Amino acid sequence: MSDDMSDAAGKRVYEVDEVVLGWKPAESADAALEWVLQRIDRLAAPLTLLTVLDAKKSYDDETRAKIESDAAAVADGVRAKHPSITVSTRLVEGDPPQVLAGLTSPERLVVVGTDRRRGLSLRYAFSFGARLAARAKGPVALIPHGDSELGDGVVVGVDGTPASLAAARVAARIALARGGEELVVVHVWQEPTPWQDAYLPPDDGFLESLQKVHQDVLDESVAQFGDDWPELVITKKLVHGLAPWGLLDQAARGSLLVVGTRSSRGIQRFFLGSVSHTVVLNLEGPTIVVPQK
Repeated sequence: MSDDMSDAAGKRVYEVDEVVLGWKPAESADAALEWVLQRIDRLAAPLTLLTVLDAKKSYDDETRAKIESDAAAVADGVRAKHPSITVSTRLVEGDPPQVLAGLTSPERLVVVGTDRRRGLSLRYAFSFGARLAARAKGPVALIPHGDSELGDGVVVGVDGTPASLAAARVAARIALARGGEELVVVHVWQEPTPWQDAYLPPDDGFLESLQKVHQDVLDESVAQFGDDWPELVITKKLVHGLAPWGLLDQAARGSLLVVGTRSSRGIQRFFLGSVSHTVVLNLEGPTIVVPQK
């Protein structure tokens, strides 16, 4: 299925002024570049291959020259395949997640490749992607490399918060841009811990009423953006379980997952919300993290 970000008439649906790809000679960066190249013509935005040399390491002149030469060769290859796209390279020094985060904005899409994790990674673990997304002021695409069968459908998680609605609007534009691909809007719910198992109220109707509350959250979330794109095919899914694992399960059946994260101040700006953090640490497919504006 087509995977661009414009409508059938070529109009840009998901507006970005620039795509910045975190580049280094690695399989993860190759996967991220391939993901970008499948979209770059319809994005109609300039592409920058940005190499960040870790300031904690030392690089001799020969190594730096080799890195610059490799990046230039990759850029030449992109120009040959996509002559209408402006491609440039940059080499800077610093802390890679911090440098990339400093370049994020609502009008700029930052893309990085990442290794596919094996085993569960929980709340207080960290990764390059988690550090970057937590500091970002615009959308960040995290592309894991490795064999993985992608399905169809753009999956987005909603919980009624402004952050999730911002993510839903981005996901809706992307779904439209991909030839009207299905948008799967997921709300994952779980009864409060004190009410689980032996603590459940004796009234058998309690869980049904609680489920209805969450169904209302899902319905109302879709109502806040769905009418803006009447041509969009939307599937609503109410899933019982833990939020991050419910989203990851649904994402495994789609081609892209979009999640929102709240804006934070002070020390909290270095951390994602618990759901988006766990999702980022356990990526199985392309994921875009959208910060609340």
